[in-house]
Amino acid sequence: MSTTSETTSGARSLHRSIGLLRMVAAHAAGGIRLVELCKLSGMARTTVYRMLMALQNEGLVEQDPDNDRFYLGREAWLLGLAAESRFEMSGIAKATLSALSQASGDISLFLVRTGAHAVCIAREEGSYPVRTHTAQVGGRYPLGVGGGSLAILAACPDDEVDWLLDLNAEELRRDHPHFTPEILRELVAETRAQGYAINPGRVYPESWGIGLPFFDPQGVCRGSISLAGVPARIEPRIDEVVGILKGQLPRLEKHIYGRGATKG
Repeated sequence: MSTTSETTSGARSLHRSIGLLRMVAAHAAGGIRLVELCKLSGMARTTVYRMLMALQNEGLVEQDPDNDRFYLGREAWLLGLAAESRFEMSGIAKATLSALSQASGDISLFLVRTGAHAVCIAREEGSYPVRTHTAQVGGRYPLGVGGGSLAILAACPDDEVDWLLDLNAEELRRDHPHFTPEILRELVAETRAQGYAINPGRVYPESWGIGLPFFDPQGVCRGSISLAGVPARIEPRIDEVVGILKGQLPRLEKHIYGRGATKG
C-alpha cells in the first residue's frame, strides 16, 4: 500500500471513529448499544466494535457491564475540562439558564452550533412540577430539529440553509423523517417572520419549546437559548416566554463576547 493510500485510509478511519464518539455523546444520558450504533453509522458490526474497542482503550468511551451500553469515558470528560478554559461556555450557559428558569419556571436549554448540528451543552430544570422530555446535555441534533436548533438554522443565510439541508439530508431521512427539507424551509420562513422559533411537539408530542439565536460581534449565529415545557404550560404563554428569552439575550452576548453582538 502506498503512503498516500495509507494516509487516506487512516484519515477515513479517524473520521469514522470520531463519528462514533459523537453518536455516543449524543446519547450521553442513557448510553447506546452496539446494534444502535451500527444502525446509525451504517457500518458493519465488526467495524463498529473494533473502533469502539480502540476508543475504549484510550478512555474515550466505556461500556457498562450491567446493560452493555456505551457511554463517554473519563478521558472524554478530562478533554472537555481542558477545553473549558478556552471556551468558557459552561459557566456562562449555567448562569443564563438559571436566570431563565427562575423567571419562567420552565426547563431552559443552551445549544451551540457545531458544523451542521446543534449540541446541548447545558440544561436547567424549572420550578414547574410537571416535567417533559427535552434535549439532554450532550444531545446532538441536525439543525432545524427542535426549537433551539431551528432558531439557529433560521438565523443562517439562505444559501447556507440550502447547504445545511443537503448536508443533513441522509440523517434527516433516517432519524427524523417528519423533518423534510421542504418542511424545514417552511419552518425557517415562519421563524424569521415571527421573530422566534417554536417547536409545537414536532420532536416529542408532549414537549413544546421556543428558541432564540445568539450572535457573535460579526453577526454570525453561534447558538441558541430556549425554554420548554408541556403544551398546556407553553402554548398560552408564548408572548411571555419570548419576552423572557429576549430579556436574557443582551446579557448573554455581552458575557460571551465582552460587548453587544451585531446581528446580521
